Amino acid sequence: MRIAIIGAGPGGLYTAALVKRLRPGSEIDVWEANAPDVTFGFGVVFSEGALGGIEAADPPLFAALGARCAHWSRIDVHHRGRTSRNGGYRFSAIGRRALLALLRARCADLGVTVRHGTRAPDADELARTYDLVVAADGVNSATRDARREEFGTETTRRGSRYLWLGTERAFTALTFAVAETDHGLLHAHAYPYAPGLSTFIAEVDDRVWEAAGFTEGDAGEPDASGRSDTDRLADLFADVLDGHDLRTNRSRWGRFVSVRNGRWSHGRIALLGDSAHTTHFSVGSGTRLAMEDALALALALDDHGSVPEALAAYEAERLPEVAAVQRTARTSQEWFEELDQYADLEPEAFNAHLITRSGRLTRDDLASWSPDRVERVRERFARADRSPRGAAVR
Repeated sequence: MRIAIIGAGPGGLYTAALVKRLRPGSEIDVWEANAPDVTFGFGVVFSEGALGGIEAADPPLFAALGARCAHWSRIDVHHRGRTSRNGGYRFSAIGRRALLALLRARCADLGVTVRHGTRAPDADELARTYDLVVAADGVNSATRDARREEFGTETTRRGSRYLWLGTERAFTALTFAVAETDHGLLHAHAYPYAPGLSTFIAEVDDRVWEAAGFTEGDAGEPDASGRSDTDRLADLFADVLDGHDLRTNRSRWGRFVSVRNGRWSHGRIALLGDSAHTTHFSVGSGTRLAMEDALALALALDDHGSVPEALAAYEAERLPEVAAVQRTARTSQEWFEELDQYADLEPEAFNAHLITRSGRLTRDDLASWSPDRVERVRERFARADRSPRGAAVR
């Protein structure tokens, strides 16, 4: 089987590695327009269940991840000078650059060709010579947008503005923080991803954004006053940042883009990850869902005798699962958009509202990967490793 993958993000690279593990004879080519060290953002989060799925499907990758991940077991809510601590969770995070480096190394070990700094040919052109074309080219997928009618694409840009930043403040939990200012409310989501490094996502509505004097463009560039948006945010969140600065990485104010598709395949072209769906960052599921897409697609290709059958099975499994997560994420997004309604609550009550999103969201809504499901995947890849065709691939 010949497979072309457009996009070398976590979803695209993981798809390549898993298909190669299950079908070592496959020829897999990955195209990525950016250089290997060019990416956005800082850290990405995995739940315990998501890591269990990786451990079951690819133990060497899991071991490499475990050595690089930061781990924590709390959600902290910082409101009006008080921090409420909520235990009993298990999360891990890793820097996006580090994750991509591990996935590239895994692909190289397995014999996958990755072409960095090379824009992929059009998907229709690739489909003339490849059995399958996987569009893993992100939220702004050109592959999907050229075929919106075929995929039944719906995209909306809405909600508050947000800014993805980093800091050397070493958070020890997933932290939600509220800043009450003369301009109005701002809030932030922060979590550790490496020793002494954390992700910090600030979010603010348009009225407060304008009143606070934030600007378009690179958030780290100073304006006429000599101050940047990161300087302003560091001041506004000084209590939770404990005096640390904020740093940028291709950081610009944006709005969350909701992506939904009625169909995830058209002919030999399949959507995967953010090209197929997005979930609001307040539930931290984007990378996890892309990698779960990759696993489902790899298993479907190994299960079925033809690409159309495999794509039908892939879509039948993933579309309803992702739709459920999107509903949960939308509930979470709407709660934060209505933050003014809860800001006057006492810290203890505010904490309870945030953790349960006003009773509309529970821990069960964020759960995934039951032990039985992990065991089924583990046995599946173990069988592949024991088979003659997989004996040389680990």
